[in-house]
Amino acid sequence: MPPIDNLYLLLSEFPASFCSLTYAEVTEPHAEGKWSRLQILGHLCDSAINNLSRFIKVQYEPQPLPLTPYDQNQWMDAQQYSKTSPEDILNLWVSLNQTVLRVISNLTPTQLSLVFQLPQGGTVTLEWLIEDYLQHMKHHLEQIIPENA
Repeated sequence: MPPIDNLYLLLSEFPASFCSLTYAEVTEPHAEGKWSRLQILGHLCDSAINNLSRFIKVQYEPQPLPLTPYDQNQWMDAQQYSKTSPEDILNLWVSLNQTVLRVISNLTPTQLSLVFQLPQGGTVTLEWLIEDYLQHMKHHLEQIIPENA
């Protein structure tokens, strides 16, 4: 399925599935030292924030654009997702990904071939990064609601 269709489908199906979970199911970690479903969704918000910036910057900055990593645990600590309402985090996830969808829906084939420099060396295209973003999202949505992704 093309990335745009895939993201559109996830945005239209996941929220109802997430809302069907109880507060305890959302907020309690699966195991000691693991993230709760709520924190996993928060992590996907952080991923959206970072990748949305990349999807836009690569269009306007010199090539190849360095793909700067972010520390997911530091972001988790800073965002305080475990102390935020499930509705707020779900709304943030939906809003961020609607924006991602709007940005990637308007990319041309030339823009999809723009290049990022990986920290460990090598390069990837914007098209590759979008696919990777969606695979990462689906992996984590599967952790939240196994039949959803």
